Amino acid sequence: MPRWLARLRWQLTLSHLAAIAFTLVSMLAAVMIIGTSLWSTFNAPARQPALAARNLATAVGGFVTTDGPSPELSSVLQAIVTGKLHIGWTSMGPRGPAEGMDLPQGEIASIVVVAPDGTLLGSSDPTGAAFAPAERTDWPTVAGPVLDGERSDTVLERSTTSPGPAALGAAPVLDAQGRPSAAVIVAFASLPPAEHGLAVPLAAFGVAVLVVLGASFVFALAASSLVAYMLSRRLVRRLEQLSRAAEALRAGQLGARVPVGGADEVSQLQQSFNSMAADLERTLHDLAAERDRVTGLLEARRQLVAGVSHELRTPVATVRGYLESMLGRNGRVPRELRTDLETMQHEVGRLQRLIEDLFTLSRATVGRLELRPGPTDVARVVQHQVETQAPLAWQQRRVQVLAPGTSAAPPAYADAQRLEQIVSNLLSNAIRHTPPGGLVAVAVSAEPQAIRIDVRDTGEGIEPAALPRIFERFYRGRDSNGTGTGTGSGDEGRDGAGLGLALVKELAEAMGGSVSVESTLGEGSAFSVRVPRADLPPEAAAAPA
Repeated sequence: MPRWLARLRWQLTLSHLAAIAFTLVSMLAAVMIIGTSLWSTFNAPARQPALAARNLATAVGGFVTTDGPSPELSSVLQAIVTGKLHIGWTSMGPRGPAEGMDLPQGEIASIVVVAPDGTLLGSSDPTGAAFAPAERTDWPTVAGPVLDGERSDTVLERSTTSPGPAALGAAPVLDAQGRPSAAVIVAFASLPPAEHGLAVPLAAFGVAVLVVLGASFVFALAASSLVAYMLSRRLVRRLEQLSRAAEALRAGQLGARVPVGGADEVSQLQQSFNSMAADLERTLHDLAAERDRVTGLLEARRQLVAGVSHELRTPVATVRGYLESMLGRNGRVPRELRTDLETMQHEVGRLQRLIEDLFTLSRATVGRLELRPGPTDVARVVQHQVETQAPLAWQQRRVQVLAPGTSAAPPAYADAQRLEQIVSNLLSNAIRHTPPGGLVAVAVSAEPQAIRIDVRDTGEGIEPAALPRIFERFYRGRDSNGTGTGTGSGDEGRDGAGLGLALVKELAEAMGGSVSVESTLGEGSAFSVRVPRADLPPEAAAAPA
């Protein structure tokens, strides 16, 4: 199984387990939060000082005045503490608030009413407004929040080592506009014990729920692990089949298919893969058939060209021989006829060179080109071609042909006759496309793995769009003057039938070399031919740069 499929299987399994574990942990947390809230509610009697203060604030609110201490308020507070005055209030029991109960006698140590500025307006102590117990320093702490409107009541549990009551509770006395005008502070001598009631059964129930959920967690985790593994294994197995089919298809087994099962997204992917594989197999089959047909046509064409070019050589050579024989009869051929015969001889020569190039190309294509490679003095071949074509170039086109720096090059491993044909074609092309007064230079240089021949001219150049195709057979581009720039041969130059530069490329590559071109339109062209060196081992000179 591929590594990514194994990783996918465990990712799916762990994702299922993570979801289940998160759900069960959330349930446990919810039970614990609810139990804690219930326990806090059942221990609410610790809030009774504030609850008593709230009820007293409602009961004595009519006796509170902001003008100063009130003896009537102090008398009412004393009667409440001593039990002479009974008021209904709400107490906190195990089932929540209970209406109509009396104040717990003996638990309340004192009751005071404090103004916002700290003035004592009344107290349950016989001293009235002069009451100054030890817990007076805590009054601002417990009364401040209710007077500022932050809370409706507050509770302050005092330290067991401090003298005085155990807890203080405060609640606001509201005026007609609903704003705090004073604070009632109730001091409890001791906090009442929490009344459990149903707390113990509920706590036991909560513990039981936690135990059940914990056991369920273990069981659910084990069961879900098995189910998740089985589900992920089935999914991964189908993806593994799809992966094997894709690998087989990539390896060339076009008949590879994957079995389709189910009706989910994976089955749709399997169907799409099978359809793609069938289309690919049909397309490649059609392409193979078309390739074989085109290959047969090309082979037939190559054989036809080779045969025709071979058959044409004899009659053309015969016609040329008769023309040369007639022109050799001095004084016996009229002047007008001699001019016509010379024109015919020139055109027959062009035709003969074209047939020779075509015959050479056809033999190179079918792998039957005869080569006799050996150590060849490239400088001598270049110098011979320059000496042969330079006079004719100057006489007919006023173009100078030079060969500077061609004496110190090492020998090349090449066919001397084919190398002469390459240099001749390149020189003819350069002369043809160099205007009068221009220059054609041929240079020979040594490279680490090859002997390089550069043919440069100051001619019209080649269009950038034509450079990639300049070595194609029968390709003829257009120059800036509207004339052809094809790959001609011989004195046809690039205006010929499109075989000269193609022949240069075929011959150079047949000898293990290469050819390249650089050109700037309007400035000239530079053709570079590289052939292997003869002074290097064959494997070192097999691929000249």
